[in-house]
Amino acid sequence: MAETARLHVVRVERTQADVDWLTERLRKFLHGSTRSVLVPAGGEENLVATLENIERRTVFLPDEVGLVLRTSGSTSAHGRLVGISASQLLASINATDARLGGAGTWVLALPPHHIAGLQVVARAAVGDRSVVVVEGKVTPGALAEAIDAAVQKDPKDRVYLSLVPTQLTDCMGDPVARVALARCAAILVGGAAASPELVAEARAAGIPIVLTYGMSETCGGCVYDGVPLDGVQVSLDEDGRVSLSGPMVMSGYLDEGPTGQWYRTGDIAHWQDGRLVVDGRADDLIISGGLKISPGHVAHAVTSTGLAAECVVVGLPDERWGQVVTAVVTGCAEPHRVREAVDLPRQLRPQVVVTAEAIPMLAPGKVDRREVIRLAEQARAEGSAWTR
Repeated sequence: MAETARLHVVRVERTQADVDWLTERLRKFLHGSTRSVLVPAGGEENLVATLENIERRTVFLPDEVGLVLRTSGSTSAHGRLVGISASQLLASINATDARLGGAGTWVLALPPHHIAGLQVVARAAVGDRSVVVVEGKVTPGALAEAIDAAVQKDPKDRVYLSLVPTQLTDCMGDPVARVALARCAAILVGGAAASPELVAEARAAGIPIVLTYGMSETCGGCVYDGVPLDGVQVSLDEDGRVSLSGPMVMSGYLDEGPTGQWYRTGDIAHWQDGRLVVDGRADDLIISGGLKISPGHVAHAVTSTGLAAECVVVGLPDERWGQVVTAVVTGCAEPHRVREAVDLPRQLRPQVVVTAEAIPMLAPGKVDRREVIRLAEQARAEGSAWTR
């Protein structure tokens, strides 16, 4: 077993006081002036129970690791324990600054105990810049006020922001927020796939959207707008499975062991016009009648009909087909019309449509696919789902 006395679980919430503390703590970590290992925790977590769980699971904790992040575990029973070193986090920050054009003032609208929010604080710490925190509920109005405050603080007028697609969607419906977003130098959007329509609408409004792909294991986004950051290498196997290499790739999983030079992700993708296009999770692929079906492709086709506000597509067990394509939708008054309205070959269209008040979520922007499948199976069993 690894020696775990260095592990310190600390609650870090989206408040100015907590962010100020985290900024100083990350500076110490990045400057090599502390040996303790920070494990950021959310506001609802029991710190003692969390530490006990991590200590029990830890089998690998090299000296270089000073930060542990936990993945959301959207398709598994629990998240993994990601070990990050100062050099890895710095490599990510420097590559991001190089791509965006320099340091700036960051607005924090995401939880700082997850990688996207923590990176906002870390980037500001390295650049000796401020973090403007959106405290309380993140509404379009609150975001607009925070951006205005950041613009007033920044001497070079370079304000950055990270959002998940749902936050961007909310802002696009608010005229004041739309104007405020357009004042940013760049807005990183990640955590989940953003619809092409949303991205096109935002960019047409002069909002500088940068679509990011990455994960905790790569210190956050490492591919921006389909182009790998400096130092990042991307490899696709014959099935399209993505592997990543570079100086920002983690040391390894505390609950498993070291990574090696290449980190094999759970995603599938393809190259299009020299840019990486992520198709979705390999584990989420639906095998129906021998066909491999991309859930994200079907979900986009469903929302494009205008019959649903949101859609998550999963495969439910079926004796004849192996799995059936199942669409879980919100804002849909006519689920019986979805299958015929979808502009896809018939074998790719949903055979089951389930309406829900909201899509179950884990971390911001992360769909809880286990809960989505449970809701869909329950609706089918109860007869409340539309079936072909």
